[in-house]
Amino acid sequence: MAIDGSFKLESAVERFLSRCPSLTHQSPFDTIIKKGYGVTEEEVSSLLAELFLNPNYSVCLLGCFLPLAQKIVDRVIGLLRLVPNLRSNSMYLEIHEKELDGVVNIISFYDHRGRGIDLHELACLAFCRALDLAPFLLRTILDYFKFAPCPFHRIVVKGTTSEVYDKGGLLAVRLSYRLLLVEPETFTQLWDWSCFLDFMKQLPNIDLDHAKFLLLPDIRWCGIQILSILLKLGYEATTNLLSGSEETLACLLRWEEFCQDVSMEKAGSYAELFVKESVSQGMKTDFDSENCLLANSSFCGPAILWNRDEIERPIRSQRLATW
Repeated sequence: MAIDGSFKLESAVERFLSRCPSLTHQSPFDTIIKKGYGVTEEEVSSLLAELFLNPNYSVCLLGCFLPLAQKIVDRVIGLLRLVPNLRSNSMYLEIHEKELDGVVNIISFYDHRGRGIDLHELACLAFCRALDLAPFLLRTILDYFKFAPCPFHRIVVKGTTSEVYDKGGLLAVRLSYRLLLVEPETFTQLWDWSCFLDFMKQLPNIDLDHAKFLLLPDIRWCGIQILSILLKLGYEATTNLLSGSEETLACLLRWEEFCQDVSMEKAGSYAELFVKESVSQGMKTDFDSENCLLANSSFCGPAILWNRDEIERPIRSQRLATW
């Protein structure tokens, strides 16, 4: 949907499939394409509900179908309510990002593989993105947490064991922090966050292999940001808990990259509106995409905790993090 509010269902379907060509030949979308202007909002919402949870498509989906966001989220929460287990993984088969390309029925894909908590964390990620793009969905998303566990349930279950200091653990703390930033008062009161105190105390004493050790700075950084919100720590107290300035900067940049998904979608909406208005008014479109990103980015982060004069900012990776 354009930021000016114009929305045509058929055009939105075409735009979405042009941005996600791997879905074009999937049978459900093939049926929608053949229907053309006869397609209904109910049909599209039903088709997109599970796909909304696929991290490879959720942001693009919301950007193209924002007027249907309420129907899509309502439907996906209804489907998640039927999943028998969202609190643990019964199988030790890790699912990689590339395996999700073209997967429409994401709930059955994870449920059949016994990856309940992984599915729950994908839902939390999709809801984080949805709240950033459509804050009016908060009440609906809170309905999900009436039957589902907190986003840091992995930490609650595994405690301070080394098992939690992996990619799943990093995603759990990032999701928790992202939700806190969106609605700090709501989510602070919704769950018992006391496990983070033990979790952070144990970090220096954990014996990890090399792969997990590389994730430790980001887990620690997010954990400190979470505690700073929960305990209402000031700037100086939070700074004292952080590691060296270079490591802090690197963690912050990786956090920005984690949140950059929605920022890019918002910037694209503004760019589209700018071009449409310029064309309609017969103006030359001298559009600076970098300025649009700076002006409209939704930076999901704390106050910058370093001295800009002391550190040379490293080159940021151009790859957008989808997870």
